[in-house]
Amino acid sequence: MGAPSRDPGEPLAGHAVMNTADVDEAQHVVTEVYVRHELDSLGGRPLDARLNCVASERMTLGYLVYGANASLDLPPLESCYHVNLTLSGNTRVTRRGGRDHAITAGGRSGAVLLPTEHSTVTWTPEATQFAMKFNRGPLEEHLGSLLGRPIHDPLDFDVTMDLTTGPGAALLAAVRFLQTEMDRPGGIAEAPLARAQLETYVMTALLHGVPHQYTEALHAPVGEDRPALVRRAVDYIEAHAADAFTVPQLARHLGVSTRTLQVSFARNVGVSPSEYVRDVRLARVHADLVAASPSDTSVTERAAAWGFLHQGRFSEQYRRKYGQLPSQTLRQG
Repeated sequence: MGAPSRDPGEPLAGHAVMNTADVDEAQHVVTEVYVRHELDSLGGRPLDARLNCVASERMTLGYLVYGANASLDLPPLESCYHVNLTLSGNTRVTRRGGRDHAITAGGRSGAVLLPTEHSTVTWTPEATQFAMKFNRGPLEEHLGSLLGRPIHDPLDFDVTMDLTTGPGAALLAAVRFLQTEMDRPGGIAEAPLARAQLETYVMTALLHGVPHQYTEALHAPVGEDRPALVRRAVDYIEAHAADAFTVPQLARHLGVSTRTLQVSFARNVGVSPSEYVRDVRLARVHADLVAASPSDTSVTERAAAWGFLHQGRFSEQYRRKYGQLPSQTLRQG
């Protein structure tokens, strides 16, 4: 059976990667672009499946259609968050064995799947969605930059969001703007720096548009700025992350006692100076591996370049922060 024709006016039509009636082919392509899952067409009916998408190290934005009653079963995503903004039709989403559940409606709501939770998603034949994958590292680091402190735990987003008002509507508008620019000849697809800024804006809109455990801190009124001591310490750490230095040496450079530095970080950053240094260095390794070629890059060498000499400990710290081993990041980069 031939694949159905594509509407040239649909979002991201110039970035088509799938157009099929076959369930197995659709499962394979969507797994390659997003995450592994099991796909069933209820009743064994053929699909009218289409996927158009663009991807970067920060996020994947796709326009996804199954064109039939379809059911997806997804294990924990591990290294990413998946966000669906329903544009037409309906979907039903469950997480945590059904304890979290939502029904999304076109133009009104969407859903979030988590790195740590099993999920199911069922689609009506009319359902179309912006399907987005946000890699954990860039999203959590961006939240950390907004809060001024590292993020150590996966984000526990609510299962659904309202796209009709407030921050949810701003999220949908940001995604539509990114999609429009990617579709426009001469748009940001041809301007990498501008595209990065707009993708970062979409991440900000997501963090504000869907409640999570850091929402209160993110929306809190801006009060006193960090003490000058912490600002100076953070600036030094960011600039000298590749240098070998200890926390006592950092304290001496700043002209304070080690205890004073530790207390100031605990009160104003939420982690110790050594934890902050470690997270900055992990982020630098992650950025190197994402940008590198597996054929001429060694995880051991990149880790050592940023001060990680114990490979077993480094790999475990990296896995806890990014949800995958560094070798996996390198292969996917």
